Amino acid sequence: MKKKSSEKKTWNKIAIASAAIILIVAAISVMFIYVPFAEKNKSLRSDILRERDKNVLIGKIKALNKHLKVYDKRIPESGGVSWLLGEVSNIASKEKVEISSIKPGSPEDYNLYTKLFVIVDVFSSFNQLGKFIAMVESSEKILKIESVSMKRMDIDEGFDKGSGKFKAFDVRANIVISTVVSKE
Repeated sequence: MKKKSSEKKTWNKIAIASAAIILIVAAISVMFIYVPFAEKNKSLRSDILRERDKNVLIGKIKALNKHLKVYDKRIPESGGVSWLLGEVSNIASKEKVEISSIKPGSPEDYNLYTKLFVIVDVFSSFNQLGKFIAMVESSEKILKIESVSMKRMDIDEGFDKGSGKFKAFDVRANIVISTVVSKE
């Protein structure tokens, strides 16, 4: 009986020693394998998130670049005021708007671009003036109406009803038109 009890004690000691060794190996495995792996995993996740954010940003930049290319084609290459004067004159002749005077304004300098102005005095019917403004604003190159001031011609003191050149509700307008040209 003593033999059985001593065998049991031996098995108990072996079981306890085995359990202790297993626990020690598990603790060492956790400390030296799992913890560094978990830290590396967190680091990799943060790297993945950073890369994803970079890719999203690069995608946005590419999309904006495509939009800029569209607008870049619409910006004239340093054509100067003479180009703008010619463009406005062509649009006026297409819409049968009579230009009484056209003069350049002073350019404004912006790093890579220059903003050019022309001041145009025109005589036309109200409909022709509206079409002229619409043509300027929808031009292939970027043209902008900065300001418009108009007055009916029959209100002027010097209006001659019998001249036949202008009708009573025709208008005289002063229009400031601008564009941006590239310096490159």
